[in-house]
Amino acid sequence: MYGILGIFGFSAFPDEFGYWSPAAAILGYDWSEITGLGSYYSYGYSVLLVPILLLFHNAITTYRAAIILNLVLQCLSMVLLFLIARELFPEENRNVLAIIAAIAALYPAWMFYVNTTMAEALLYFGLILSIYLMFRFVKKPGVLFGILYAILLVYLYMVHMRCIGTIAAGLITIIIWAVARTKNHTRKGYRIWILIALVIALFAGTFLLKDKIIQILYHRTSSDILSWNDYSGLAYRIKKIISLQGFTYLVKDICGKVLYLGLATFGTAYFGIALCVRKFVSSFGRIRKREASYTDFLWIYILLIIVFQFLVALVYLNGASAPEADRLDNFLHGRYIDFFIPILFVLGFEEMLSGEKTYLGMAIVLLMYLGLGFVAYRVIAENNLFMRNAHGFTMVGMSYFIEYPFTDTFAFFRKELLLQIGLTLVVDLIIILCRRFRQRLLVALFLIIQVSLGVVACTKFIFLNQSYIYEDVRLADVLNDVTDMYPDKKVVHIYEGEVPYIQLVQFGSRDTDIQVVNGDEVDVDINEYLRDDTILITCECQDYAQQVRDYYDEEWMLGHLRLYYNQ
Repeated sequence: MYGILGIFGFSAFPDEFGYWSPAAAILGYDWSEITGLGSYYSYGYSVLLVPILLLFHNAITTYRAAIILNLVLQCLSMVLLFLIARELFPEENRNVLAIIAAIAALYPAWMFYVNTTMAEALLYFGLILSIYLMFRFVKKPGVLFGILYAILLVYLYMVHMRCIGTIAAGLITIIIWAVARTKNHTRKGYRIWILIALVIALFAGTFLLKDKIIQILYHRTSSDILSWNDYSGLAYRIKKIISLQGFTYLVKDICGKVLYLGLATFGTAYFGIALCVRKFVSSFGRIRKREASYTDFLWIYILLIIVFQFLVALVYLNGASAPEADRLDNFLHGRYIDFFIPILFVLGFEEMLSGEKTYLGMAIVLLMYLGLGFVAYRVIAENNLFMRNAHGFTMVGMSYFIEYPFTDTFAFFRKELLLQIGLTLVVDLIIILCRRFRQRLLVALFLIIQVSLGVVACTKFIFLNQSYIYEDVRLADVLNDVTDMYPDKKVVHIYEGEVPYIQLVQFGSRDTDIQVVNGDEVDVDINEYLRDDTILITCECQDYAQQVRDYYDEEWMLGHLRLYYNQ
């Protein structure tokens, strides 16, 4: 939030606009032409954006209001993480748990997403809330928390379809809990099955809503583009795995994402997973003996979330390690698994502070870095293009040295690996001091690292680009003035595959119907659009730029786009 006055609009294209479009449609705006330039984006986050879009009309104010909402959710998450940690570790000092919760909530990738209108900020909060509601429900079963939990599970799926893993984890945990209940509660067992049926029914209803959204906003989008973020491409992805070569790529993909988990959390995620697995096994032992407490089911739920969401990421990004795959961020991917990392921070730090084999674990973490790092290095070396395409904002947890143009993957990877190993050693030193001098509050020193890296991430991926984004937003103001003067003129944008900065113009000129000529799909004859009744918007570099200037009297050059019209 320290830099909110320097934020004017989107940082991720076309993702952010994809979440605003359903909100605009609900309020009666038609942005379908611009929305059709991107793939399908779920509509759950859009529900929260509707009141913001309704209350505010200035584009910059509207965007900043959404960021403030993200910040509120992040602050609430910190409280929820503390409450969850207090249940899981009742003997730990509450001040220590509060600090660990703050460390988890200040995960640099989360700080980045809070300053955008990507759905991730909501997913972080929603996943943590689901864990909280789960423990409240299994601790003291009741209709209220059962219904809230069911609605939340389905809502998370509406926010992003990758949360199918969380739904699976929730259903399996509830079934295990229902089966394991003591005989004194069996007469109320039908309520559990009603809860499960409610989740399934609500889940089925999301497909109807999705079809309606596609019909309204994505009717101009090709099926190939829609399949990027849709189940229609799922069968193809799974089919690729079922082969010897596909399995080989899968193993390498796992190595890349496990490496990211470790480096992005300085090894604490590994400790958290180890603790989770140990608690998972012991919980089933107590369940068999009918000695299970509500925390046993909470441990089961958390591990299932981690496993299923990791599997979802693997399926969706299958083949990221293939020689022809040029995206480094798909191989060392964070975005699809980042949102369960905060709970791993909480579990990992507590395990490092209280575990019996912490020092052995530290050594194992460093060995894992070396082994996984070697695999990752070989994958990059064997790639046809050395993975010189990296979208840093999807691998925020290990992208602090990324620079554009991105030309030397090996130099980046070496620097990033050395940085994260160094920070891991710093964290290890802090933990050693905490244990040796019995001063666990020293763990607060790690807050400095988290905040510093968060500032680096936000500066690199948000603030450095906002001066250009501001100019694109200003173009929307110009368009509003021109359309007020000439209400009968139609607005046409010629799109030829560049970053769709026109989305910022549509966001700032929400009442304007912008027609899109997609040069990726049709051959563009510029003479068809040189008309007095047309306000023409093009990108900054086009072969026909001089021809357009010669025809139109007025030209506005702002940001990445150009606006032309005749008086």
